[in-house]
Amino acid sequence: MKTQPFALCALAFACAHAYADTMPEYRGEEVVVTATRQATPIHKVLSDVTVIYAEEIARAGAQDLPTLLSRTSGVEVSSNGGPGQTASVFLRGAEADHTLVLVDGMRIVSATDGSTALQHIPLAEIERIEILRGPASSLYGGDAIGGVIQVFTRQGRGAPRFSVSAGAGSHDRRQVSANVSGQVDNTSFSLTASHDKTHGFSATNANNAFAFDPDADGNQNNAYSARIAQQWAPGHTVSANLFQTFATTDYDGGLDNTRPDEVHQRLTGQSIESRDAFTEAWTSTLRFARTQDKYENYTDGDFALRDSLFKTTQDEWTWQNDVKSEIGTWLAGASYVKQAVDTSSALTAKDRTIKSVFGGYQGEFGDWLTQVNLRRDENSQFGGKTTGSANLGWRFAQGWLASVGYGTAFKAPTFNDLYFPFTDFGFGFTYQGNPNLKPETSKQWEAALGYRQGDSAAKLVVFDNRIDNLIVGNADFSSVNNLNRAKIQGATLSGETRFGALSLEASATWQSPEDADSGKQLQRRTRRHASLKASYAVIEPLTVGAEVRVQGHRYSDPANTQRLDGYGVTNLFAQYAIDRSWTLDARVDNVGDKEYELARGFNTPRREYFLGVRYASK
Repeated sequence: MKTQPFALCALAFACAHAYADTMPEYRGEEVVVTATRQATPIHKVLSDVTVIYAEEIARAGAQDLPTLLSRTSGVEVSSNGGPGQTASVFLRGAEADHTLVLVDGMRIVSATDGSTALQHIPLAEIERIEILRGPASSLYGGDAIGGVIQVFTRQGRGAPRFSVSAGAGSHDRRQVSANVSGQVDNTSFSLTASHDKTHGFSATNANNAFAFDPDADGNQNNAYSARIAQQWAPGHTVSANLFQTFATTDYDGGLDNTRPDEVHQRLTGQSIESRDAFTEAWTSTLRFARTQDKYENYTDGDFALRDSLFKTTQDEWTWQNDVKSEIGTWLAGASYVKQAVDTSSALTAKDRTIKSVFGGYQGEFGDWLTQVNLRRDENSQFGGKTTGSANLGWRFAQGWLASVGYGTAFKAPTFNDLYFPFTDFGFGFTYQGNPNLKPETSKQWEAALGYRQGDSAAKLVVFDNRIDNLIVGNADFSSVNNLNRAKIQGATLSGETRFGALSLEASATWQSPEDADSGKQLQRRTRRHASLKASYAVIEPLTVGAEVRVQGHRYSDPANTQRLDGYGVTNLFAQYAIDRSWTLDARVDNVGDKEYELARGFNTPRREYFLGVRYASK
């Protein structure tokens, strides 16, 4: 049973070619931005990229962003419980903090622990998601060893329109969202607001060594995003973006199990941008963005006394120039970043600056495509780092693209890694940061074979990633050091196609995420995982479908002594179009009521139900 999705994925790959000539053009001129920092037709992109659109998100029925991401090739997710609990996303087996997350180009991150709270970014705010796998520091600087996930919030296009959605499900879940967007003359606008609340279920179980409280751990998330853009002259546009989400999440962590523990976390981002086409060949973009991640926790029901605070404020200036020439498209730019942290811990340093210059080139010579990028980052804490990448592609037949690429990347140490003060945690050990840490570095090769024609697409990618200076804890947990090396080799296979009323999507990942010194499997990562999704239009307004996700065993600890068994989960869904404006959605997740763990001591959802309704004016 576990091998079935892998075989079906290979079948979808073959069928994509066999039936391509009978399909209409694949999504028209689909373009992506994240892979090159420039709008590029996807059939010319040489990197490993997946794009998920709003309509696909609505059909998917996922309850949060990490769950949605886990259904794509090369992506694994680990969660410390249910809705709102800390989630980790691993791209191609790299560490969770080796993934750079952007929201409308803004980096919203905790500089103290290096993570982005993806679990708190509501799906209702999203227009599309671009997932770039592989080294991307030559484009975006630090943290992009595993890749980049960029979330684009809704934007205004066409005549003004209004949409609203509402839904309810298991654990007393309630969701509602509304959006108004469009364009009037030379002004485009979009405003989205959403609310999501659930009583949840217990985040921990009896396997948890530090905290176990069987009460339900609820979550509430209120969010909004807004965008306005004004074209004040042909080729010249000024725009502003606002984004904020505020979550209150119950967790198990205090000393008194009879009283609640809560995390309050707020993510915000504001940017203003001027995009100016000074000539037909030269476009200049200047942007300022301020983002903030504020994390507070309260224990034992005492909400007047904050237990801890971790707040990161980041200001970033970016100037990017895109220049078209007879031999290709050029990229040149610079950025200045200032990160400041405010914590309840006495860190010896609380701010740093990163000054960067970057450049790139994309060329097309007959059937050959090329992309080259180079970047230099000067970090006030540890000095400079130069990264680069080069990709070459060959369109050897209609619809087919073969490519090979090489890139370097790095991950800067976090403030906690460097400066966390001497602390006695009460478990028989103490901890002290290490200000002498070096950045983690990566060298990665990949080769790909892709096909895209009509409604069919398929891609096989083989990769080899070597990571040095991994920052890991000492054996006695007293500090952290650059102790380990990681070796991650693997392949991903994905495909989608359509046979009349039947649509198929499948993906499979084989990988060997290992500590290069000990040969141990990297913590919380599996050697294989796969997914298969099938939907069928029974009659014109009704579509039904099922998806299967399987994952091999993992280990919850670096020593590989705490085994987490593999699992398979089946979900069912249905969609009914009442008319051109109204749609009903129904979903049953984990139909078999499978019990499994993504992290030792933390629960995952059992069988769950959800029913929703959507309205969009036409």
